[in-house]
Amino acid sequence: MIQRTLLRVLQRLFVLAFALLASADTARAFELAEREPSANAPTQRDFVWTARNGLRFVWRLPRDYSASQPVHLTLICHGTGLDHRWGPANHPVETFRPQDIVVSLDGPSPAKDSRLFLDGEDDIERVAEFLAEMRERFAVRSVFLYGHSQGGFFVAHYAGARPKDVAGVVAHASGMWAQSKSSKASHGVAYSFLHGTLDPVVPYSQSLGARDFLVDAGFPRVKLRRLERYNHWPNAVRASEELDWCQGMTTTSAAEALECAERILAPKAPDEYQWSTAVGFAGARDVLARLVGKGVEPLAEVDAASLVRARELLDAIEREGAAHAAVLRKALAKNKSLALDGGAWLGHLMALREDFRGVESVEALVSELGLERALERHLDGVRALNKAWYGSSPDAEKYAAMLAALGEGYLYEGYGSELGETLEGWRAIEKRLEVSKKVSKSYETYERWKQGWSEGLEAYAKLWRKWKLPAR
Repeated sequence: MIQRTLLRVLQRLFVLAFALLASADTARAFELAEREPSANAPTQRDFVWTARNGLRFVWRLPRDYSASQPVHLTLICHGTGLDHRWGPANHPVETFRPQDIVVSLDGPSPAKDSRLFLDGEDDIERVAEFLAEMRERFAVRSVFLYGHSQGGFFVAHYAGARPKDVAGVVAHASGMWAQSKSSKASHGVAYSFLHGTLDPVVPYSQSLGARDFLVDAGFPRVKLRRLERYNHWPNAVRASEELDWCQGMTTTSAAEALECAERILAPKAPDEYQWSTAVGFAGARDVLARLVGKGVEPLAEVDAASLVRARELLDAIEREGAAHAAVLRKALAKNKSLALDGGAWLGHLMALREDFRGVESVEALVSELGLERALERHLDGVRALNKAWYGSSPDAEKYAAMLAALGEGYLYEGYGSELGETLEGWRAIEKRLEVSKKVSKSYETYERWKQGWSEGLEAYAKLWRKWKLPAR
């Protein structure tokens, strides 16, 4: 499921253009002072400049930057229809990588009134040239790439083509291009796929598929961060957290890894969109495991205080997972087969499975329920539903086929964001569609699916909202 059909893309083009228009206007109104990059510039301020290869970019230094003390550099890659100004317009210093040098670059390929990040060799070479220039101008430890929408596809592509250039990449609201390289040479790169589950422009399934593809290919540092009921917009807070995960998974410093995990686990106030979500339990657990001799490339040297704190946080995550698992065991006491009954266990279980991936108390529940085998079986229903939905059959046939397939694929969260609207629209015109009584009755499948997911996500949130970072 790494790429949708051309039909799927065409259906979304008008949505994409509309969704990005407001952001483009904002970016174009975001005028900045010109200043050549230098170590003695004012910190935490955005400036604009032109790279030696002609690409415009915005750059800023972190607080207390010193050329004698290398820091990480994060490069922002914008989406379609935008340019270098999109970065600072949507990623303020207060919430996005305040400890890094942050640069926001024009896409290498020109388009009408905008720039693009494409998959050609020229785009890769021009970004590589730019990163080399930044290393000449600044004291850089490691480079991280953050891309949104088309820029997200590009950063995953770049990591495959030039893995020695970057420590980690965060692909937001995107996934991977089918032509992107996925060789063992990129196994040292940390890949995070950040995606809203209700993205109306690029389906959440893109990132699900990209994550699964890399995991199946043996990549050791890969994760998916689901943004529950979130759309296609950027989100500086969650993007910064995922870059913390990349940093924590690639650093050789125990203190730095612990700092990253603590930032991920710290509850955040609602963002500028008044949206909030659970902290990144799975990501923090990945990083903390390295401090206690487990996980991907365990850290060789960990001081006693960091070890104690890491174990304390891991224990807290396990207790959090166990609390959710206890609620679900009770809810599923008479439904071990996971039959679709409209119960709140559905949304709760499936959100928990993704957000707590690797947490032992949750993995034990997953094993007890045989959830992974069930998910494999449900993929047939998912394929059947999508084939019917995007096929050329009459609406009445699509309606019947989709309801039947949903009954076989209800554990899946990656359906297009408009699935409910589509089925409800056909429900309202059943007489006009001349559907049978049997098909009409099967609409109960959708109602149970909708109720199970909606009430389940609320039950899940009721518990995760209580999370507090253990005090030191």
